[in-house]
Amino acid sequence: MTGLYVFFLAVGGPLLLWFAFAGDADAEGLGGDADADGPLSVIPLSSIAFTMAFFGLTGLLAGATGANAGFALVLAIVLGVVAGTLNGAAFRWLRHNSVSSEVTDRELEGQTAKVALPVSSEHRGRIIVDIAGAREQMTATPADGSTIERGERVVIVRVEQGVALVAPLGPELELE
Repeated sequence: MTGLYVFFLAVGGPLLLWFAFAGDADAEGLGGDADADGPLSVIPLSSIAFTMAFFGLTGLLAGATGANAGFALVLAIVLGVVAGTLNGAAFRWLRHNSVSSEVTDRELEGQTAKVALPVSSEHRGRIIVDIAGAREQMTATPADGSTIERGERVVIVRVEQGVALVAPLGPELELE
């Protein structure tokens, strides 16, 4: 049984470290690269890693204290499942109760911006937009094929794959 506990700890432990330092791996609830239709679509990979690591660690510690092999196995299973369940519940609660400052593409549509690098149909430029209390820079291309010089004001028509399609904001449309 010791080999089984070592294996689970050896696999689960590094996964826990990866999840701890990888950041937002469970943001979408799938836990990393799990297939949306696969068996891991319900259980986050971080919960599986917690279950494996706690199962292995508990089994090794119970064995080291001289506990009965059957008791050690049951204790390892129970603590592993409890740890995985608590991890899943904690991250589910955090996801539902967190506030994000991310701005969606739809929120950017209609916003005015200032051209930082010239924008033309031959090459993409950069715009600076103030939204949600933050100044963001974005890659931009003209929506109508025109050339827009540095310093001019534009309106974001839409965002496609992270690139803002912009139109010049004429003097009659200035919103300042």
